[in-house]
Amino acid sequence: MSGNITNEVNKENLEKIVDAVLENFEANEKKINDLNVFPVPDGDTGTNMLLTLKSIKKELSQVKDFSLKNVLSKASFGALMGSRGNSGVILSQILKGFFDEIINGNRFDLDVIREALVSSRDLAYSSVQDPTEGTMLTTMKDICEFVRNLSSNNKKIKMIDFLDEVIFETEKSVERTTFLLPVLKKADVVDAGAQGILDILIGVKKALKGIGNMDKQLEVKIGEPQKVGILSGKNSGENKDSRNKKTEKDIPGESQEYILHDEKENLKNVRRTYEIKYTYCTELMVKGSRIDVARLRERMESLGDSAVVVGNENLVKIHVHTNYPHKVLGRASREGTLHDIKINNMKDQRKELVEGEELPEGKIDSIRALMTISSGDGLEEIFKSIGADVVVSGGQSMNPSTYEIVKAINSLDASEVIIFPNNKNIILTANQAKKVVRGKDVYVVQTKSIPAGISAILSYNPGAGIEENIRNMEQSSGKTKDGEITLAVRDANLMVGEIKKGEYIGLSNGKVRVVSDNVIDATVDLVRDITDSKEEVITFYTGKDAKQEDTDEIKKGIEKHFPKVDMEIHKGGQLLYPYIFSIE
Repeated sequence: MSGNITNEVNKENLEKIVDAVLENFEANEKKINDLNVFPVPDGDTGTNMLLTLKSIKKELSQVKDFSLKNVLSKASFGALMGSRGNSGVILSQILKGFFDEIINGNRFDLDVIREALVSSRDLAYSSVQDPTEGTMLTTMKDICEFVRNLSSNNKKIKMIDFLDEVIFETEKSVERTTFLLPVLKKADVVDAGAQGILDILIGVKKALKGIGNMDKQLEVKIGEPQKVGILSGKNSGENKDSRNKKTEKDIPGESQEYILHDEKENLKNVRRTYEIKYTYCTELMVKGSRIDVARLRERMESLGDSAVVVGNENLVKIHVHTNYPHKVLGRASREGTLHDIKINNMKDQRKELVEGEELPEGKIDSIRALMTISSGDGLEEIFKSIGADVVVSGGQSMNPSTYEIVKAINSLDASEVIIFPNNKNIILTANQAKKVVRGKDVYVVQTKSIPAGISAILSYNPGAGIEENIRNMEQSSGKTKDGEITLAVRDANLMVGEIKKGEYIGLSNGKVRVVSDNVIDATVDLVRDITDSKEEVITFYTGKDAKQEDTDEIKKGIEKHFPKVDMEIHKGGQLLYPYIFSIE
């Protein structure tokens, strides 16, 4: 098949192709799901890819203009809108890359297919935070490389031969994923997303066979334009009696075993011990105008892992695993309106999957608990949302007693307890409680501020050992750059200058850095004092006595000096400190 594609798509053929691809994939959905190594809500790869395909069908069912450009554009849009999880979003980008090149090329031959596959590969890789080999990305790269090197002595190749060769190479690529990704090798399975790509290709072959387009030919080099196309419903003029050597039973992939060597026990063991560092799988759509997709992607990547941010300046799809979903929503909301928000707790999902099974020692989340100390309903809610099991009320001027901390520790059904004091005046008390408690191992991460405590908890990895966790959390909290605004309770004369009782002072790392007679100037001056050109985000936690008009003026002042820095504002509700903030 070569030359220009017909500008009109045959509606009947389009419906047959979509239905055939969906039918084939739906038949394999459960088998693909069973390959999942990662026991998390967005881990149902087969379901996520199927929902993406179904969304394409839904979007195409409403099409009135059957021009090729409109049909492929609607298919891309449907894939993006219906994508779920990493696999669904990546699939939407694979399809978008392919369809975009077909639209731009306005012809269908092997050269255009090569260009389209390169576009698919590049768009898929660029959409992922940390592209990992041994996944569906690798399989797309392998397909792209194979077709790029494909040649034909007759400079032509039948569609059936082309698809058979591509499917055969895809099967080999899928099998190789087991040995490219350690976790797949340990479970002795292939990558679920890669298998999904294979099943889509098999579905495409079945679909084209169903509409009688398998004997059409692809030219390796562009010849004279012919008004033919897969979806046109027109015959190519090829000899219909010609047949490929392969028989129906030889169609690649149709009888492939999905779990190699039937080693399901290996897969169970991997699922039991999978480390969930980020608790919440967060997905949403953002609709706006002039959205900076690259900058938004960078911000989402800083909030967790498995971040996929794709779209254009008017519509963006976000998927990320995070411990801070409200930060994700807060940042996204500044770009436009939020839609189709979905947040799932991945730890709950794992508990459901392994319920009743004995977990290896040191891998059970429930044996370890996180305890933090803070004041204010807002801060309590924030700490619990990122993984704290209990929040003891306390802070400046209302330090909890040793008894209160011991009581909280003993109330926890855990053999290991990690305490985050979040105030230098509480560290000693926390260590005293550690000495008093019996029957539990207590650890104190010496966090001296609320932002340091938040940073430490965000770096906690439930699958790692206690020593590794303590080391990582202490390093994380030690790197925190934060500030606090409060009122001076007495006169003083420090390095910063003379301080009068009742003046606002700005502190960072326990040292007074600025003094002012009003809270707005004190806050803006402190931000200016400790911020450099490398920072991207300032997160504020407003106290119980913070006024909205002051907050608005502070925001304006910071935007004036740092126009490229993003700001997030959350209600902390803490006493005595109208503003606490972190800079990252």
